[in-house]
Amino acid sequence: MLISASAFFIAGISSAEDEDAGNGEIGETVYGVVITNISWIDEWVLISNIGADAQDLTGWTLKDEQDHSYAFPEGFVLDPEDGVTVHTNVGNDTNDDLYWNMGNPIWNNGGDVATLMDAEGNVVSQYPEPEEDQSYEEDQSYEEDQSYEEDAEPDDADE
Repeated sequence: MLISASAFFIAGISSAEDEDAGNGEIGETVYGVVITNISWIDEWVLISNIGADAQDLTGWTLKDEQDHSYAFPEGFVLDPEDGVTVHTNVGNDTNDDLYWNMGNPIWNNGGDVATLMDAEGNVVSQYPEPEEDQSYEEDQSYEEDQSYEEDAEPDDADE
């Protein structure tokens, strides 16, 4: 059973906004359009407009890690607080459901990455979002500056 894009969007919009839909540069989009849900097994991706303005998705693409690419139809506009489900299988496009019309499944059931790109090829959203770079944990300049020991918290003083 597929969930209507509108029904999911209405139920899930507050949590997407509350959780800061972008935990990194990719999710923080000027468009307000993000991938909000996906089903690897049922082969669909929900794309939502959490922004205040309608967004024309002409020229935008959705792709998987193997570079299977779906192009949004000419003139497709995603209104604010609305969503569209992109299905891998065959069907007829509507305002709520778009169909890739692939003969075979493309999403890896063990996990995959869905990437939404604008007409210029810029990454707008990815799902799941890439993990943040953890290399900042060791700040060498901080370790070389020994003055921090005076201001250390009790838990940090033993380090």
